[in-house]
Parts: sequence; C-alpha cells; structure tokens
Amino acid sequence: MKLSRRFKRVASALLAVTMAFVMTFSTDVMPMADSKQDQLKAEVEAKQAELDKVNAAIKEAKDNKANAEAVKSQLEDQKTLILSQISLISDQITDLQSQIYEKQTQIDEKQIEVDNKQAEYDQRWADFKQRMGAMQMLNDGGSIALLSSATNLYQLLTFAQTLEQISSKDQSICEELENQRADLEAQRTDLENAKAELEATQASLEEQNTQLNNKQDELAVNIAQANEDIDEATAQQEAAEEAAAEARKKLDAAAAALDAYLNAQNQKYGNASITCSLDFGRPLATFKYISCYFGGGGHRGTDYAAPGGTQIYTIADGIVTAATYHYSWGYYVQVYHGTDSNGNTYSTLYAHMNSAPVVSVGQTVTKGQLLGYVGTTGNSTGNHLHLEMKVNGVLTSVTNYIS
Repeated sequence: MKLSRRFKRVASALLAVTMAFVMTFSTDVMPMADSKQDQLKAEVEAKQAELDKVNAAIKEAKDNKANAEAVKSQLEDQKTLILSQISLISDQITDLQSQIYEKQTQIDEKQIEVDNKQAEYDQRWADFKQRMGAMQMLNDGGSIALLSSATNLYQLLTFAQTLEQISSKDQSICEELENQRADLEAQRTDLENAKAELEATQASLEEQNTQLNNKQDELAVNIAQANEDIDEATAQQEAAEEAAAEARKKLDAAAAALDAYLNAQNQKYGNASITCSLDFGRPLATFKYISCYFGGGGHRGTDYAAPGGTQIYTIADGIVTAATYHYSWGYYVQVYHGTDSNGNTYSTLYAHMNSAPVVSVGQTVTKGQLLGYVGTTGNSTGNHLHLEMKVNGVLTSVTNYIS
C-alpha cells in the first residue's frame, strides 16, 4: 500500500516533468499565432494601399495627359488641314483675281472697239447727212430739185440711180456698222457676265476663307486650352510621382522590416540541428522554363512559368518558418534549410501560390515534399512560381544551386 502511494507520487512527478518538457519544446518549434508578423504584414499592406492610391492618381494623371495630348493632336491635325484649305483657297482667289483682271481688260478692249464702231457709225451718218445737204444745195429743191433739173430722161434716170446708190450704200454701211457694234456689245456683255461669275466665285471663296480663318482662331483657343490641360496633368503626374516615391520608401521600409523579421524567424531555428547537404532538388517536377531571372530589374528571385495548380516542392530538407499571405508574394512558404559544413545558412521562399500553403510554421519538411500549388496571387501577372534563395540571409540566385 505504501509502495503504491510512492509509485503514484513518482509517476505524477515524472508526468509533470514530461508535460513541462513537451510544452517547452512545442513552444519553441510550433509557435502559436505570430502577432508581430501580423502587425508587420498589416503595416506593409497599409503602405501598399497608400502606394496603390498614389499609383491610381498617377494613372489618372497620365490618362488625363494622354487624353489632352490626343485632343491636341486632333486639333493640330485639323489646324494643318484648315491651313492647307486656306492656302488652296487663297491660290484659287489669286487665280480668280487674275482671271477677273484679264476679263476686265478684255471688257475694256471690247468697249474701245464698241466705241470705235459707234464713232465710225456716227461718222458715216454725219457724212451721209452732209452729202444729202450738199446735194440739196446743188438745187434749191434738194433731191427733187436735182431730179427736176434733168434735161432728158437719161439724165433723170442717172440722177435717180445715183441718189439711190448713194442712199443704199450709206444704208448698207450703216447697217454693217450697227451689226458690228451690236456684236461687240454682245461680246462685251458676255465678258461682263463671265466677270460677274468670277466675282461671285471669288466672293464665295472669300467667305469660305473667312470661315476657315475663324475656325483657325477657334482651334488656336482650343489648342491653348489643351496645352493648359497637358501642363495641369503633367503637374499632377509629377506631384503624384513624388508622393509615390515617398510612399514607395515607406513601403520598402515596411517590407524590409517584414523581411528582417522573416530572417529572424529563420535564425530562431539556427540552433536546430539541421544540416544542409547542398543536395538541392527541383521545385517543380517538369517545368523548367525561367520567365524572369534573379537580379533583372531588381528582381529578388527566379520565376518558373507553369500552369496554375502545378505542385510545388521544397528543394531540400528544412523547417517551415513562414506560411502566410504577403501583399507582393501572395500566398507563400519560407523554409529554413540549416547550415552547411562551412557554417553557411540557407533558406528558400516559394511565392504566388494559388491558395493557402499545405504546410504550417514550425513543420519539418523533407526534400520533395509538397508545399502548395502554382498560382498568381499577390503582385503577379500570370501563373508562375517565384523562388527566392538566401545564403547567410542575403538574396542570391537559386540557379547557382539547381539546374
């Protein structure tokens, strides 16, 4: 009976020690929710939201500038077209003015011809009247007296025939002159009509020219307004870019703090007896195409293109030190692989998984173990695996260790 009580006391003591050991080990290896990491993540996400807002303002300013420049370009094209039309119409007006001048010259020349024919006609008529007067003076009775003065029939007929010939000749000449004058008048009228048509065309062209000049003035005002819009959008863009630079600094600082914390998480397991054999495997079973290399444009890792849902494997044994969501990495896993024979530490990070990882923080994983699936979460433009490697806490290219 005494032995039984003593055994129970010993057993209880052993159980208490065992529970204490298990709880201590569990706290070191399987931490509960990490409030510090959540806080850092929240800060990063807040800074990212701030940067996104500023980037949206930049995009809006760029769009406004692009729209204003497009409007200006259209207005400039219209202005060029109008200037071309003005030049064409000006040339037409100049040509019409030349034609009008030529027509006026022809009209003046025809008027001179008409005046000359009229003078010739008037002279013929004056000569006729003078002859008639002279014939009348030959005899008191004029032509009748002249005929009466005939001494015989032959003389009478001769006088009558002569008078008739003179009258007929003068009449014919006068009629010819009148016809010539009328023809010249008709030609002058035709020239006047042609001139009037040219002047009407010129007036129409000058009206078009006036309208085009007014349109050109309107375009000049609109182009000036477009320039103001461009200047305003440029100023907004520059201000937003300055704000973005500042927001990016804050984001970088927050991201650096989170990165430093993740490195510290790796270091928490630095005392764990994990030896890195440097026998690294491939993160994807079949897909080897690298769509973006380490270091290009500040790229932190190596991107492997693969369809969404492709299985992602850890490239070496290790301990999961992070398995969560990151504003840039999306769903990701970080694995600490331990120390090599030279004392160098290794860790890898697998980003843009399509959903939450299948492993958890503190979990021991072996080379080729499933971590998650290829996706495009976070700052990603398509399905791929973003793989980062750190040696002694410094980013390096994973292609130095795997083919």
